[in-house]
Amino acid sequence: MNKKILICGDSFSSLHDDEFAWTNLIKQDFFVTNLSQRGCSEYKIYKQILSQNIHTYDYVIISHTSPYRLHTLENPIHINNPLYKDSCFIYSDVKKHATENTNISPLVNFFEKYFDLDYAEYIHNLILKDIEKLCPVNTLHISHLEWKNLHRFSNHLDFNNVFLSHRGQTNHYDIKGNKIVYETIREKLT
Repeated sequence: MNKKILICGDSFSSLHDDEFAWTNLIKQDFFVTNLSQRGCSEYKIYKQILSQNIHTYDYVIISHTSPYRLHTLENPIHINNPLYKDSCFIYSDVKKHATENTNISPLVNFFEKYFDLDYAEYIHNLILKDIEKLCPVNTLHISHLEWKNLHRFSNHLDFNNVFLSHRGQTNHYDIKGNKIVYETIREKLT
């Protein structure tokens, strides 16, 4: 428990009340600082990293997000929700809430008519490469969604198959999925 870990990322690594969350299980083995934020873009993950002197940590874990999440300073969908108030836009969330909030209808239109997937992947890859330059060798990069056409880190754990097999409400995993993620990360770090 004397090793210090910094966790940065999105909802797959955010703080959670359930004791079986992998982000809570890892606290059994390490002293953890978790800056993860639900619904954040890769740019906000980059900013989480910049906010810390990462050289004061023994390990850094970065949970990367979807390239199709648009950065925004303020999300009108979740303005009154403390868990998601700093989230960025993603099509599924915008579409789901458009009927309740007509102010976001133009966002649905943008995603459906103008959003360029290739451009989003290109920008995402640029941010991933900048993150790689910032982070020391003792950084573990993890992903949970399909990672096709995206920058692959040398120290990268891909949990997409675990996510597809063990979906749940705690960091998007069920109890078994959280345990698999925790045990895989613990093994990699020890």
